[in-house]
Amino acid sequence: MDKIPDNRAWWLVLPVFLLVAFSALIPLMTVVNYSVQDIFGPGQAYYVGTEWFKEVLADERLQDSLIRQFVFSGFVLLIQIPLGIGVALMMPKSGVKGSLCLILIAIPLLIPWNVVGTI
Repeated sequence: MDKIPDNRAWWLVLPVFLLVAFSALIPLMTVVNYSVQDIFGPGQAYYVGTEWFKEVLADERLQDSLIRQFVFSGFVLLIQIPLGIGVALMMPKSGVKGSLCLILIAIPLLIPWNVVGTI
């Protein structure tokens, strides 16, 4: 018996997609708007464009901190990747212990961080 392709279930997911997109788009638009204006008070906003971005990106302290951040992230990955592979290799392959281990590892994946704000 051939299965009939039916994609109507995606209509049930559409409201969540719209809600998450809306809750992410409005703050993003606000941040972009504020990033190109100098605001002194209500009704006192002046457009400065990319002037601040040029000034900040040329700052040596920012460049040094970015280098430190990349080095730190590299060290973290050097620890996390072998540790994750080791945990995966030590997990039980089958049985009740294997199922329990998979469930415990997958629980944090059930709530993505960008959806926490909509709950």
